[in-house]
Amino acid sequence: MKTVISTFLKHPLISGSSVVFIGSFISNILAYLFNLSMIRLLPVTDYGLLTTLTSLTVLFGIFQLSLIGIFAKFSSKYSSSNDKIGLNRLTRSGIKLVSTIAIILFVGLILLTPFFVNLLHISQSILLILIFISISFSIITSLPFGILQGQMKFWSVSILYILSPMIKLILGVIMVWMGYSLIGVLNTIVVASLVPAIIGFILINKKDMKKSVDKFNYDNFFQEFKKYSLYFFLASLGITIITNADIMLIRTFFSNEVSGQYAALSLMGKAIFYFTSPIYFVFFPLIAHRNEKNQPYGKVLLLGIALIACITGTITVFYYLFPEIVLKVFAPRQEYKVLIPYVGQFALYITIFSVANIFNHLFLSLNKVRVAIINLFIAGFFTLMVFFFHNSLQQVINILLVSASLLLLFYILYYYHLQNGKS
Repeated sequence: MKTVISTFLKHPLISGSSVVFIGSFISNILAYLFNLSMIRLLPVTDYGLLTTLTSLTVLFGIFQLSLIGIFAKFSSKYSSSNDKIGLNRLTRSGIKLVSTIAIILFVGLILLTPFFVNLLHISQSILLILIFISISFSIITSLPFGILQGQMKFWSVSILYILSPMIKLILGVIMVWMGYSLIGVLNTIVVASLVPAIIGFILINKKDMKKSVDKFNYDNFFQEFKKYSLYFFLASLGITIITNADIMLIRTFFSNEVSGQYAALSLMGKAIFYFTSPIYFVFFPLIAHRNEKNQPYGKVLLLGIALIACITGTITVFYYLFPEIVLKVFAPRQEYKVLIPYVGQFALYITIFSVANIFNHLFLSLNKVRVAIINLFIAGFFTLMVFFFHNSLQQVINILLVSASLLLLFYILYYYHLQNGKS
């Protein structure tokens, strides 16, 4: 029995997840304290606007998310074969790529400022500009984050993930206390996105990395990188829309007060991700490593599903049984009491989506990039349904539940399709 337990605990998905969980747990606690501080210190309308603005960083964070996954994929590939020349080329090319994307995206977003001002009912353009700066810095951080993840250097990545919420919590609270309110918080977010980028580049600047790249076939690398990047981006875009567009759609179709209330509900539900995100983080490079070495991955997938289902399922049951307690922990103010009927339902949506998301990570780590078609289809379905049916929060939550269920169903069918050698 002890041998079985010891083997289980030493499994890379468990041991790696444990390391990431420690860092992620600290990071998420700090993020929770930041949100808890803001939800108490800022008026409901300001907190709703803050959540809407930060949801923009998540939505456009699709670039960061995609690039992290792409760099992690190639870093894993070169690390598994001890190809330091490949890693060096990846780093050099990556710096040029993330810098170019960050600049182009920033300029494009600045030009779209009037559109966002009208869409999201924002009175001060400077608030958007600060968010756009933060988005640009986050793109640059994708290179060190991705390379370190691919090399399975989970302690280093954990430290980087802790830095950002720590800065936001400390400086954010100070800014509000000093009277700078929302604009002070947004300046803090900019600083919190810059510092990890600087430290991340220091960590990947390895002295033992070979400087010569003459033996590296750059043309093949670029073609493979370009093809994989496009589909990975599209797949990540679909997932990002499903999980984050609801905040902006609520802001568009509902009052500022309801928008703030829904932001609190989203915080309560998505807090469940705090406990499962380390599993995805470790799962992706672990599957990629096994795929490069032609090793089986079925048991790793089953273990990942079991862990995700147990964690999210347990929390969801608690949310259903004790919504008042959950509300007291996250949003104790009287204006949030109307959310009690929705707490358990939103948690159920998170559970279904979380199980589905493990399949998404599997497909992308195996280069099964056609999963992008599924993700974009569900994202389009979700957006159109909310656009036409938004009479109440209950309607929106029902659409979230249906969308997540369809996503899981399509993933299972696609997995069955691949296992039977049809792709």
